[in-house]
Amino acid sequence: MNYLSVAQTAEKWEMTPRRVQVLCNQGRIEGAQRVGNVWTIPETAVKPIDGRKKVTDITVPRTNNGIVMERVWAMPNKNTFEIKPIKALIEEELTDGLWIDPFANRNKLATVTNDLNTEYDTDYHMDALDFMKMFEDNSVEGVLYDPPYSPRQVSECYNNVGYNVTWDTTKASFWGNHKREISRIVKLGGKVITFGWNSGGIGNKYGFEIERILLVPHGGWHNDTICTVEVKTHDGEILTQKRNAEMNSINLFDLSSHSNDDNKLISVLESLPDGYWDFKNDDVREYTHGIHNYPAMMVCPISRNIIKIMKDITEIHSLMDPFMGSGTVLVEGMLSGITDVYGSDINPFAVYLSTVKTNRLDISELQKEVNELYDRILDRCSLYSIQINEADGVIRFKYDLDLTAKDGWGKEAPVYLSKYVEDNQLDIAIPDFKNIGYWFKPKAILLLSLIKEEINRIANKDIRDFIFVAFSETIRFVSNRRNGEFKMFRMKASKVDEFNPDVIKEFTAILNRNIEKMNSFIEVCDEKDVQTNIHISDENAAILGNVPDESIDLVITSPPYGDSRTTVAYGEYSRLSLQWLDLYNLSEKEIMGIDKSLMGGIKYRNGFEYNIPSKTLRESLEIIKDTDLERAGDVFSFYSDLRDSIKAIAQKTRSGGYQFWVVGNRTVKGELLKTDQIISEMAQSYQLEHVYTIDRNIINKVMPSQNSPTNEVGKKASTMTNEHIVILRKR
Repeated sequence: MNYLSVAQTAEKWEMTPRRVQVLCNQGRIEGAQRVGNVWTIPETAVKPIDGRKKVTDITVPRTNNGIVMERVWAMPNKNTFEIKPIKALIEEELTDGLWIDPFANRNKLATVTNDLNTEYDTDYHMDALDFMKMFEDNSVEGVLYDPPYSPRQVSECYNNVGYNVTWDTTKASFWGNHKREISRIVKLGGKVITFGWNSGGIGNKYGFEIERILLVPHGGWHNDTICTVEVKTHDGEILTQKRNAEMNSINLFDLSSHSNDDNKLISVLESLPDGYWDFKNDDVREYTHGIHNYPAMMVCPISRNIIKIMKDITEIHSLMDPFMGSGTVLVEGMLSGITDVYGSDINPFAVYLSTVKTNRLDISELQKEVNELYDRILDRCSLYSIQINEADGVIRFKYDLDLTAKDGWGKEAPVYLSKYVEDNQLDIAIPDFKNIGYWFKPKAILLLSLIKEEINRIANKDIRDFIFVAFSETIRFVSNRRNGEFKMFRMKASKVDEFNPDVIKEFTAILNRNIEKMNSFIEVCDEKDVQTNIHISDENAAILGNVPDESIDLVITSPPYGDSRTTVAYGEYSRLSLQWLDLYNLSEKEIMGIDKSLMGGIKYRNGFEYNIPSKTLRESLEIIKDTDLERAGDVFSFYSDLRDSIKAIAQKTRSGGYQFWVVGNRTVKGELLKTDQIISEMAQSYQLEHVYTIDRNIINKVMPSQNSPTNEVGKKASTMTNEHIVILRKR
């Protein structure tokens, strides 16, 4: 029989040599023999099943038997995860899925990291308890839990970042509160790896059983570092008691009120496989869906599958999205052959995008105009190439201006650039809007202005608008805004100084891509013989005067998750495009004020009179008010506007019509706002019955991974990792 070394076996089985040694020590590799200090393994040995992977179908708690005990000496290190045997253990135990680290320090091993100290480059800088409260029940695969080991260390941790230390901070409940949250968010079969001076871990009463313990002595007077690996095998006594209490207090919806169509729908939904609504591998940017980014854009397979399911249950002749954003639902309504599709949004840029995305063009005429446009742009760029390419250097050195400064060039760019154009006899009109120099360098402004002028020479408005969408997307990529931001945050000055975007290359690449997407959209519409009537307006969702009462068969919509100031700022995202495109003759003041006109824009700084029909929201607001009255006012303002929208949308929905609300539950001041439940409760006041709620993971939604709910430096909170699709039916 041939034998392999540990290293050869590790390569064969695609695992670390240390893991193979552990399996040998555990006696889990049949035929393995120790020769001196070396293990030899039969070539025919079968790779053991990895017991560390996700546990499924666990119905009863395990007992702590068969615990793997290891002891490996190592030098002490204040950075726990850099201690060699501990680092090896973590690498062996990490599984696929979402792992979090609430006390990450400078470590990057988890998927999402947090540390209170803003000096560390972590995803969030929050109190660990608040950080863990961001995650929904049973949503986390694993936790790396390396908290301060003693009350003294807790005090040092808080004092180092300027936080006050109280008795509540350092007493035993500090760790107990963490354990409760960990128990809530970790999935059955998920893991927690705890580091400390004891092997208590999270514990059986919180649903965890110990699988492995690593003792790392450091010699001398140093305490051992103890690493405890636990698997969640059951909900645990405390979580079970809490959930039972919640169930007893919830006013459950009367299932007897379900109609025959409701029961058909529920039957279909419950027959779908797990993960059906995640659309992890779907192309969410096909057709005209992909011609322009937009914040928190609902992925197209959601509405596509809702429409398909509903058309098999009842007749659908009219569809509405009162928070249409960039028009995803409208495009899917067209592709589904629905007769009348209504969309509305108060953001003028959303109206513009939705109009372009649903407008089929003559592809031959489009390509002809684009080819001529490219020729004109290249001719003028060649004519002015020297002056355009030298613009940044001349304005920086000859005009003695700092191109990264907010004052000087930042504020007065139109003045300086107009002088440069005049001095160099360039026939280019320079746009004049607030802080244009702060967001663009001279060369970028000149090239964008040149492209804009040539687009405006196109007579066909539909084609001109389509091309301006590519121009708008180009603006985002060649501006000084930070990549991946939907709010107006600029690059660091050092990066602005080095930034030299290829404006023409970006524009042509985006426009060529968009032409392909428009062509595929036209082809599928022709193939399906689409005859849809599209009705788009810029109305507030709480009014909807352009939609006939009781006319809508199906509503699919995804409202904002909260006010623009602390969630997604649609107005800020749209600002530069609106300033460059001169849409709808909007004034600078109107453009800058878009976010204030959106949901939650009214301020209640000194309190409010609660008048929203939701017990769940009332209880959450009471908790938030105790911490921050003004933030409670922001929350009330948002849900007050949402209530008014639900009322108006119900008025437009026919009796027996269905509404699908795609929402996320956000956290404010540590309190989880259960928007899915709040909508269901509010809906009852407007002749709407709750039918069902679908839960889905956010895999590819276009939104930032984090935001700042307080607008305070260093204090960030999660955008959602889960969404809920609340289904209502009009009585």
